[in-house]
Amino acid sequence: MRSSRETLRDVYLEFAAKHYPYYTPKNDHEIFLLGGGSYKGPNSVEGITQHVKERMKNAISAWAGTREAVLRNASKTLDTKADFTGLKPRPGDPGVFIRSLPDSDYSIRLFPGSKAASEYCLDFVLSATGEPVNSPFKFNLLAGAGPTTPVGFVPTVGVQALERSFGIAQKDILPGAEKFVLRDGQLCTLQRPGHKDVQFTVPMRRRPEPPNPNVVVLELPQYA
Repeated sequence: MRSSRETLRDVYLEFAAKHYPYYTPKNDHEIFLLGGGSYKGPNSVEGITQHVKERMKNAISAWAGTREAVLRNASKTLDTKADFTGLKPRPGDPGVFIRSLPDSDYSIRLFPGSKAASEYCLDFVLSATGEPVNSPFKFNLLAGAGPTTPVGFVPTVGVQALERSFGIAQKDILPGAEKFVLRDGQLCTLQRPGHKDVQFTVPMRRRPEPPNPNVVVLELPQYA
């Protein structure tokens, strides 16, 4: 049975279990450190043990004052409700759409990001296996106002990988980790040299407003 992703703790535990399967975090501070990817040392229990001890000591001396304060702060952070952009989907997750690209062994995959920020993510996957891959060919990805977006809401712009926007070089992006952040309702164009452009509109997660009993709503068609 797969874990939930309801809180930051759920997400960090999933990350730690995937990247450090040989080590079980002993408290919320260790979950926070390992789930946040702070450990870059040797892949060993001894290496992680030394790392978390040093980070605890530094946190106590730098700002917290006591071990209990460090643990309370970590627990408060980890209890935060999860609404993240960039988490790769798992089999069976809702709101995931895969569409094959013409004359290609690859597909685009759209999956939800932060609902509060109206963000969706795009990555590339092998059509035959569904395995995510980093930029498998030369392309430009453009995103702009969609059919339901108010005119002048946003110009059409080029989209780069989220990792690149954080200053990570293309060669240093972990295999299959690359993703591109889009917005609900955007009209996107994928340009590939020697191929016709591919267009698609990012799905919108509707948030219906509760009906106002003091208002009469006049229905009009969406398109005239």
